Amino acid sequence: MLLPLMVFGAVALLGIVAVIALSPQENLLKMRLDSLNASGGGVTGDSAQDKTPPKENFFGVLSNKLGNAAKSIFEGGSDETEHRLAMAGFNPQTHLSTFNGARVMVGLGLATFGALFMLLSGAPVGKMILAAGVGFLSGMLLPNLWLSLQISSRREKVSSALPNMVDLLVVCVEAGLGLDAAMSRVGRELALSAPELSRELGQLGRELTGGQSHEQALTRLSWRIGIEDVDNLVSMLIQAERFGTSIAVSLRVFSDSFRTARRQRVEEAAAKTTVKLLFPLVFFIFPAI
Repeated sequence: MLLPLMVFGAVALLGIVAVIALSPQENLLKMRLDSLNASGGGVTGDSAQDKTPPKENFFGVLSNKLGNAAKSIFEGGSDETEHRLAMAGFNPQTHLSTFNGARVMVGLGLATFGALFMLLSGAPVGKMILAAGVGFLSGMLLPNLWLSLQISSRREKVSSALPNMVDLLVVCVEAGLGLDAAMSRVGRELALSAPELSRELGQLGRELTGGQSHEQALTRLSWRIGIEDVDNLVSMLIQAERFGTSIAVSLRVFSDSFRTARRQRVEEAAAKTTVKLLFPLVFFIFPAI
């Protein structure tokens, strides 16, 4: 009788968590906007009637609610998670709760699956608890692994498009455009060939238009991308603006040194191939011969 009671308790616990997560919560801002619209102080006319809020996905709402409920659990690593989400191309303010909720959902799902599998296979209670614990820990780690793959893929795409961006910046600045206009123009030019870098430059332009200083906006750009070459470019632009040196000359010097360093890294990687080929030759090709 103990095993069915444990399974029933686990399923009931998941149901209670889902009901609590999906329960409506009073939103003070929404109530204030509704009162303004009701009193005539909000948006009126056809625009207020036609613009209906988009329908949210059930799993998206559930993961967001679970992430908010489990915020205290992940609060210690929230800064690192926000940085990783930004480097993967997500907005940390809107996707942090969803990501934490997805971790909880995957962990609970794998834990329930492991416990039920052990129950159906006739395993003892200790193995059921062990399988549930291993499944929960695996479910908490799988979203982090997926996020690491997204970060690596995005870094490769941004790194491959970075030399073209620097060259276009040099051409635009030497043609007479300011740094803000040059960043905006380069972002539009790279919309098809490098959409990731184009979005980051567009975000940089919006932050500058919103009133942030060049140093703050460029620092945020470097923080979101998380690549050493971008850090060097941002440091160069900040120093050039701080000391009043020519942006065009600084960009030209940086472009030349960046090309040289990139060529040296490619040559280094090519020189390592002979050593890396030694192991498959010795262990796979030579024995077959």
